[in-house]
Amino acid sequence: MTERNDYVGKLSRLSDAKLVEETEQKVWLSGFAANNPRSAYHWQCDACYDEAKQRGKMWLYQQGCNKAYVSAGYELSESDIDAAREVQP
Repeated sequence: MTERNDYVGKLSRLSDAKLVEETEQKVWLSGFAANNPRSAYHWQCDACYDEAKQRGKMWLYQQGCNKAYVSAGYELSESDIDAAREVQP
């Protein structure tokens, strides 16, 4: 459990921009490891999601997902683009 706690702590110290980068990397790697259900990349994606939710900025997670999706050669849908827009107060 220490590895998970350490990772969650690391995420909490990242800037918003760095959280997006981390999310992009872990989402891409999780997709690459789809044939391995025990891959750490899966729970790391969940941790990135949880961190964005805790910050009240779900668009950060979506931005990371979108970047991973595009880097894998896919085109974003309008709903994906909309979900990645920062919510204005």
